Amino acid sequence: MSMATSGIVESFPTGALVPKAETGVLNFLQKYPEYDGKDVTIAIFDSGVDPRATGLETLVDGKTIKVIERYDCSGCGDVDMKKKVTPDENGTLKGLSGTTLKLSPELLALNTDADKAVRVGLKCFGDLVPSKVRDNIVAQAKLKHWDKPHKIATANASRKISEFESQNTGEAPKLQWDKKIIKENLDYELEMLNSYEKVYNDVKTSYDCVLFPTANGWLTLIDTTEQGNLDQALRIGEYSKTHETQNVDDFLSISVNVHDEGDVLEVVGMCSPHGTHVSSIASGNHSSRDVDGVAPNAKIVSMTIGDGRLGSMETGTALVRAMMKVMELCREGRRIDVINMSYGEHANWSNSGEFADKRRRVKKIGGCSSRIGDLMNEIVNKYGVVWVASAGNHGPALSTVGTPPDISQPSLIGVGAYVSPQMMEAEYAMREKLPGNVYTWTSRDPCIDGGQGVTVCAPGGAIASVPQFTMSKSQLMNGTSMAAPHVAGAVALLISGLKQQNIEYSPYSIKRALSVTATKLSYVDPFAQGHGLLNVEKAFEHLVEHRQSKDNMLRFSVHVGNNMAKGIHVRQGLLRNFIDFNVNIEPVFFNDKETDPKDKFNFNVRLNLISSQTWAQCGSFLDLSYGTRSIVVRIDPTGLPPGVHSAVIRAYDTDCVTKGPLFEIPVTVVQPHVLESDLNTPIFEPASSKGDNSVEFQPNTIQRDFILVPDRATWAVLRMRITDPNRGKDTGKFFLHTNQLLPKQSCRKSETMKIISVSSDHETTTAFKVKAGKILELCIAKYWSNHGQSHLKYSLEFRGVEAFNPNAYVMQSGKGIHKLEIEALVAEDIQPQLQLKAAAVVLKPNEAKISPLSASRDVIPEGRQVYQNLFVYSLNVAKVAEVSLHAPIFNDSLYESEFESQMWMLYDANKALVATGDAHSQNFFTKLEKGEYTIRLQVRHEKRDLLEKIADANLVATFKLVNFINLDFYENYNQCIVGGRKLTPAVVRRSTRVVYVAPISQERLNKANLPAQCSWLSGNLVFPKDEAGRRVALHSFSYILNPAEKKSCSSGNGNNSANNSAASAAAAAAVPAAVNANTAKPKAPASPPSATSVQPANSAAGDGVATQTDTPPEGNGGSPVSPKKGKTNSDEYAEMLRDFQCTHIVKCEPEMAEKIYSEVVEAHPKHLQAHLLLIQNIEAAQLKSAFPLTFTNGQKSEKPKGDNVEQQNEEQKKLRSALERVIKLADNVIVETDVEALLSYYGLKNDTRSDAAKIKTNMDKQRNNLIEALSKKGIAIAKLAVLDDSLKDRLAEINQVYTDIIKFVDANDLKAIHFALWHAYAHAHYGRMYKYIVKLIEDKRTREQYDELAAINSALGHEHITAVIKRMTVTSFPTTYRLF
Repeated sequence: MSMATSGIVESFPTGALVPKAETGVLNFLQKYPEYDGKDVTIAIFDSGVDPRATGLETLVDGKTIKVIERYDCSGCGDVDMKKKVTPDENGTLKGLSGTTLKLSPELLALNTDADKAVRVGLKCFGDLVPSKVRDNIVAQAKLKHWDKPHKIATANASRKISEFESQNTGEAPKLQWDKKIIKENLDYELEMLNSYEKVYNDVKTSYDCVLFPTANGWLTLIDTTEQGNLDQALRIGEYSKTHETQNVDDFLSISVNVHDEGDVLEVVGMCSPHGTHVSSIASGNHSSRDVDGVAPNAKIVSMTIGDGRLGSMETGTALVRAMMKVMELCREGRRIDVINMSYGEHANWSNSGEFADKRRRVKKIGGCSSRIGDLMNEIVNKYGVVWVASAGNHGPALSTVGTPPDISQPSLIGVGAYVSPQMMEAEYAMREKLPGNVYTWTSRDPCIDGGQGVTVCAPGGAIASVPQFTMSKSQLMNGTSMAAPHVAGAVALLISGLKQQNIEYSPYSIKRALSVTATKLSYVDPFAQGHGLLNVEKAFEHLVEHRQSKDNMLRFSVHVGNNMAKGIHVRQGLLRNFIDFNVNIEPVFFNDKETDPKDKFNFNVRLNLISSQTWAQCGSFLDLSYGTRSIVVRIDPTGLPPGVHSAVIRAYDTDCVTKGPLFEIPVTVVQPHVLESDLNTPIFEPASSKGDNSVEFQPNTIQRDFILVPDRATWAVLRMRITDPNRGKDTGKFFLHTNQLLPKQSCRKSETMKIISVSSDHETTTAFKVKAGKILELCIAKYWSNHGQSHLKYSLEFRGVEAFNPNAYVMQSGKGIHKLEIEALVAEDIQPQLQLKAAAVVLKPNEAKISPLSASRDVIPEGRQVYQNLFVYSLNVAKVAEVSLHAPIFNDSLYESEFESQMWMLYDANKALVATGDAHSQNFFTKLEKGEYTIRLQVRHEKRDLLEKIADANLVATFKLVNFINLDFYENYNQCIVGGRKLTPAVVRRSTRVVYVAPISQERLNKANLPAQCSWLSGNLVFPKDEAGRRVALHSFSYILNPAEKKSCSSGNGNNSANNSAASAAAAAAVPAAVNANTAKPKAPASPPSATSVQPANSAAGDGVATQTDTPPEGNGGSPVSPKKGKTNSDEYAEMLRDFQCTHIVKCEPEMAEKIYSEVVEAHPKHLQAHLLLIQNIEAAQLKSAFPLTFTNGQKSEKPKGDNVEQQNEEQKKLRSALERVIKLADNVIVETDVEALLSYYGLKNDTRSDAAKIKTNMDKQRNNLIEALSKKGIAIAKLAVLDDSLKDRLAEINQVYTDIIKFVDANDLKAIHFALWHAYAHAHYGRMYKYIVKLIEDKRTREQYDELAAINSALGHEHITAVIKRMTVTSFPTTYRLF
């Protein structure tokens, strides 16, 4: 061997990539090769499993499918397929995208529907994959189909601009109008190309879905080509029958299921690689045994509980549907043996779901119960499924176990994460091995209620298979998510062996065997390892040895006190006296309700109770029959030093002590350090035997200190420094975790988690918020992979200043001045700041409808129908804003909630989905454009009466304020009243200091542009002057606004903000100025016209018309006002009659409208408004609404042919006649308007006449009148030119109208923009057309605008952009709301 290769190891430690030796799995499989998971099925509750991933294709025989079922329980993949369509004789039909779909004769022949109908739907695929994968898919598509044509188009557009500029020198503003619009058109073409380049990555793709029955079940066709040829579409059968998966592209494989007799198509993707990685650890089957999963011959059922609409967070709906599916499969004889759930959150209260079969009793004695927890218990206790759950990655502080298991019964198996020296070497490439240990971040016991959440620990890292869409064969992942499937796989091995030996077992006997035989690691944190490191061999031996044990089919329910706690947890201040706890113990048989009464009668066990610590005492013996026995456990903490102390009371069967304890009562007691804070700042320093007062840390050393936070303390400052000499620049990597447990709140509510680098060069400081009077756990750990020894000196200083008067942090605007009584811990400099950052709007439901859900998919066996209460809310956003939504009565709970769902979906006015939320959504903000939105909230439960009780549930919409509102502080009450001298920085000592806050003036509120019907403002109040304190010692503050004044013109509830003034102003701005000229040519300024009311244009007119009618104003009570000065009663009557007739010209049928028009014109020949109102009537009744290219393409496609020639010729004649009539009516207005007088008036720089305002009003109305008439005339001329194919011949007329209009307004003014669009079309100025359409979209988005944009790009030859716009159109204008 050469020197260059000396020392090289030629074999890789592949066995540690998916570790198995540490827990005895390898030895077990060598000893029992047939017990490799055979005949065992593991359900993976996760983000979805890829059946095409390496090692997940087949079982050990290489033939049998491994992933036997695949469900998306979240609803993310659901497609509404209720619409039925019958293809024509050629097999064509229209898809929901608008694309014409073609079924080949072969496909038509497969359809067994009695009417030969097919079902059609539309699916957006963006949320079926993780965001990073979605980005990769888009990037690849952009490279293949976009970049080349777009770069060519951009270069050509730039070249045209250069050519124009070389031919037309000089400044652009000085060009003649015809040259200027050419330049504008070229610039806008380039702008268009650049804008689509920017939005490309955000464009979502939706595919047409077609579904029909065949002899072999339902067949799904997905048109991923977007061309409509279904022969080239993805063809997928139901996964349960065919096990088919298909690749949508190079990245994403999907499968499908069908529900409700074809009404719902479930497209199954994956919202992250997590589930596939987990499955590979549990059951991967590879050609190399080294990288196999733990149980390579176990089958997999994939249950997706992560919702792609929420990133990948689980929902109550998904969890309940997954559990219902497990129940269904078990009842059908396709048993699920093990569930692995490497998912979870933290609950606000512990032990929910205890004793589901005794809910009435639980509620009576004060315990908790939850919808999801009850069903979890039912899965274990009735169906016998072993449920394995990850404990969580939220350590190293105590009481950080997640849910499950902290919310469920103790029969669940919780798993912590362990890392072995072999894993460090093979997976993490560490330069030296360290002793095996738990990971620093693995969650710790006890549960908040004292129960034991961690049963065992297992390897928590692996380099295992991941989905194809990652473009990687395998990846390293670590966490308790990886430890749980190791245990799930190990349980599969045990069950495989038990089944083959015909040994009866239960989830209870399995868990008991794992607990009793686990290897306790004396050097490892006891709160992280549970009973110890999993030992599969010993667990199996235990199960076999005690196969006849009478307690194998029962569990022992242990609950402490009235709160039904799973253990004893004392963490409530300094403990000076003993405490007695009543502990109830009850044997519960598996499937207790169906157990033979004789078994219950004959049951008896005599127990020896042994406490591991002398300070936890109870009686030594207990005779237990079927029923509940109560014992008293006395905890005497008086001799315990500060710190955490744990004990366990174990119950042994005196007939067979060797099988280990039948149950345990876990006990945890925290005795805190108490600091004195008379006059000096309280500082905590740990005890140390070192001369420099330091504490020695090895890798994964954990130092826990429990301190009773002094009264009035609001924040603390931790100071850390390495004291080792000669460390140089070497730093220690420390994990800081502080935690305070607050009543009925999760462990995350008051904590700090940071990884901090500490050196000897300088002191590292960290500040964090604390709660006075509560025990603080200060947990400092040297990170598990941080080599070397470190000596750390640290101290914790408490500071504090706070307002202590009642309701100090809620200010009522209506009460005026707000008082704050401030006190400090010792002495503190204060510089108060109150900053309001958000505005809250309470939305009341417009509708709350209860209905049963799917009869096949949402029914819990047997026959327990799940119902939904579907709430509908309206939200108005007056301008662009960042908004969050949440339902307050549901939002902060998931696993502990009484209801299983709280998902909401936010839609724009076109039913396009904008945002989705569920539990904990209050902190997630979405940027919303101006407009009207609809929110749909679904709440689910099997009890209809409970859903009826929440019929008034509110939503809260929180708007981020663009400009924060700061409130002022005053030391003097009177100064606060008059807005005088403000509070200056001051010192608060032991005595109380009073300061005052002035309410926000109405003027400031108006300038803040708050959303309509705002109920309160929220923000933060800080007191300390100290910078660190100002960052962390924040107090949430609410400013309650006075109720909004009701306006006489508004109606409805507050959340229908279309009635508010802001919305009215926005609506008015969106409508082109209307027509109202009562006089003819303005030879001299006319007297002010009568008051007007605005009527919105009929949308069928298609050209943006709005009309003003001279309706007389009404006085109070609706009575007519007195006659105007200088007018007789008969004149007044004639005008009122005329105005009444005008209001009906638009409303009536054409014949009646013509009659009324004639009467008005005959009686009032100078009343120009009548002409414009009749134009509106004609447009509504006879003219099609269409943009230029849409209109032109429509005329081309409607060329007469066949038997319809005569009919189509007649329609053309009517259209032509209507257009000519419009031109004539518009000319009546134009001729009677003195344009020169208008131009002269608008040429005035200043009008100094006394009635200048009235003159301006009249002139503006006449100008708007003229612009409207010119626009209508110009559009009619252009349409006639299209009909006659004479656009070039009539270009001069169109130009004349254009030049007449731009004398008064810009072409992109909303009053003229519709004609400007036709003018641009006449000149083939597609860049200008794009700009005008975008302007209209900004005002209000419609499908017709997007169709016109597609036509514009098609006319320019930009087919790649046309395809993208069509995708945008499909996504932006769905026909229905999305399914939940």
